Amino acid sequence: MGNRFVEKIFVLLCDIFAISGAFWLVFYLRYKSGLFANFFNPQLDFVAYIVPSFIMTAFWLAFYFLNGLYRDWFSESRLDEVFIVARTIIIGIAIIFCMVSSEQIIEFVKTGKFYGIFSHSRVSLLLSYGLTLLLTATLARFSMHSLYQYLYKNGIANQNIAVIGANTSGLNIIKEMNKFPHLGYKIVGFIDNDTSKKNFDEYEILGKIENISTIAKNKKITGVIVSHITDSADEITEILNHCSSENITVYMIPSLMDVITGQLKTQQICGVPLVVLLENHLPRWQAQIKRLFDIFTAIFALLPFMPIWIIVAIIIKLTDKGPAIFSQERIGRNGKPFIMYKFRSMYIDAEKKSGPQWATENDPRITPFGRFLRKSRIDEIPQLFNVLKGEMSIVGPRPERQYFIDKLSKEIPWYVKRLKMKPGITGWAQVKHKYDETIEDVKIKVMYDLYYFENMSILLDLKIIFQTVMVVLTGKGAK
Repeated sequence: MGNRFVEKIFVLLCDIFAISGAFWLVFYLRYKSGLFANFFNPQLDFVAYIVPSFIMTAFWLAFYFLNGLYRDWFSESRLDEVFIVARTIIIGIAIIFCMVSSEQIIEFVKTGKFYGIFSHSRVSLLLSYGLTLLLTATLARFSMHSLYQYLYKNGIANQNIAVIGANTSGLNIIKEMNKFPHLGYKIVGFIDNDTSKKNFDEYEILGKIENISTIAKNKKITGVIVSHITDSADEITEILNHCSSENITVYMIPSLMDVITGQLKTQQICGVPLVVLLENHLPRWQAQIKRLFDIFTAIFALLPFMPIWIIVAIIIKLTDKGPAIFSQERIGRNGKPFIMYKFRSMYIDAEKKSGPQWATENDPRITPFGRFLRKSRIDEIPQLFNVLKGEMSIVGPRPERQYFIDKLSKEIPWYVKRLKMKPGITGWAQVKHKYDETIEDVKIKVMYDLYYFENMSILLDLKIIFQTVMVVLTGKGAK
């Protein structure tokens, strides 16, 4: 984290300097330089504009953040960065224009009179400020890119990367990465379970996979690349387990089918398409909105309709002896167990003789009223308490039992990725496919869950919620 964290702090400071510089440069040129006679005002006090300067700087920093300008942009080209900054500034200026012209816009909506919206002073001020900010901001980002590329080329502040797999594929990856020293990646050697030889080509074999933690500390490794295509969940899990404690990014070569189907999102590292395992694609600000939405939705669905849920619980008690609420341990985010709640839809001790199994067509374990609960999805309502506790989300992959996770991890590639997400009451897999009855159903749903993981967004969540309502109304996908 060290070098990248320092780099981001430096980027933030440069942005503050560029944004503040644009503000005061426009102030000086407009009011103090005498270049614009209509606006020249030597009596205007600088001090009166300090607070507005702080406000504008805070606005732009927040807007930069919302537009992803503080992500890891270091592997992108300088031109890409300039385009992103320019787009952000243009949109930001348009927002500021709407804010300062709000009275005139409201008047236009009421009366249809267009006068005053594009006043000369307002347009000229925003235009000059926008162009100046565009110049200072893009120049700052371009300069930072150039500085970092110079440092990287000279071996300063590089990220140390190890390649898992001392083979021809791994050597080809190293050769490709060495063509781009300005991107800041330095290969320190191989990690391979065959340690009978100390070197492969000119690169040292640092140790076995089980020694990744020690190797990372000694060599200050920030990332590893799995050089061979693998569908082995055991191998992937082993690598992830050893890397997670050291906060190491794991890159992997995807299969051609993964890329074609779009199930896994790749990124180019020095021209090599790689998958970042267990990377959270949801921006932090969207994650915060998602959590607030979860809390609001849970409270709204529980409190006003509490009399209905109490009646449901009473009917369960009257139609079948036993508790109205069923509780069971499930596995949540990052493999953390929690107790999940549901309205009971099965007979007591339904799995006592058969053991854990998926629901089937006309499942004899389900009570008559339980069939209605499942078809309407009302049986999921108590999980809103899990949502309030932060154990679940409204949208996410369904939480599974440890028994099935152990079984499925051996049969389904990438199943471990589901454990990176907070489980949900509904999800992309639930609206796209029916209840699990066979291992094939589970495999299909895992593909849907992986799609959700790679494309997580507030917009996709809203789409899933809308489709969930349609599923409830039509009964599609429920048993």
